[in-house]
Amino acid sequence: MATRRATKQDARIAEFLRMGGMKVPAGFAGKAAEATKAMLRDKLEAGKAARAQGAKLYGGLKGASAIDVKDPANKQTLDGLLQLHKKLAGAKLAFPKVPGGIGGIFPGSYSGTVVPPFDFADTIPTRLAGVSDPVLSVSANVDGQISASAATANANTGFNGGSEYARVGIFFHPMTAGTLTISAAPTYSFAWSTNSLNTSLVTSFGEVGLTIYGMDEWGGITPVGGASYKMWNEMDPGQIKLDFGFGITQSASASGPVTHSLIYLCFVEVDAHVVGMGWPGSLATSMVSATVPSIRFAFTPQLVVEA
Repeated sequence: MATRRATKQDARIAEFLRMGGMKVPAGFAGKAAEATKAMLRDKLEAGKAARAQGAKLYGGLKGASAIDVKDPANKQTLDGLLQLHKKLAGAKLAFPKVPGGIGGIFPGSYSGTVVPPFDFADTIPTRLAGVSDPVLSVSANVDGQISASAATANANTGFNGGSEYARVGIFFHPMTAGTLTISAAPTYSFAWSTNSLNTSLVTSFGEVGLTIYGMDEWGGITPVGGASYKMWNEMDPGQIKLDFGFGITQSASASGPVTHSLIYLCFVEVDAHVVGMGWPGSLATSMVSATVPSIRFAFTPQLVVEA
């Protein structure tokens, strides 16, 4: 009984230190999700015009019709390539199982390890304009499982694409200015493919990342630090490419300066993004899932030297 009481007391002390004695304001998690959604949407829209222009320019290149997609002799091969895309797009990545023995802390003035259930879990979809919608799916839960999947439309409807984004994490609020370090060792799986005829524009992007950012009460975001476990950005036209990996466990850390005036979100994220021109033309898939067993934090206060 004494050991159990001590454990609960230690947990209360760790929680007090992690949040600086404050409670997260009501509605803060929802506001943080909306602020992140706006940031991701702005980022995607910023490149939308450039991608559409690129698609037009690619289509006008000499040799763009090297493969005659209307030739009956090519129909069987083209149908076979389309079926391959449908098979890849229809695959589902299971949440990876976390191996035992993952742990450890970073040195600092105080530190701790947070295990599920975590403080928040968000999913954010974003679609590009297109005649036909891409196939998108996403999930996240506070138990530490996140996934994102995107596949371009199969039909010959021209430029289309979209993104899925998911994250799970913890809040941190320091009692004074200092340096915050977070660490996590998720187990993740990924699979992606691109299939482009001639010079058809195509993109498959994906990432598993670790991020810290601060947010004020009005939803303003201040980036602090980040790291990437896995990332790809495949854009080569005129080729068929794919890659995959399952049950990969990797540790990473991120750190940066923090102040008492902001609440900090510390999270593991997955991102999947595709762009294609329909079929015949170009197709793409992007899938990633991760299981997060814990998130560790360490805080070192800023030293104040008096003259």
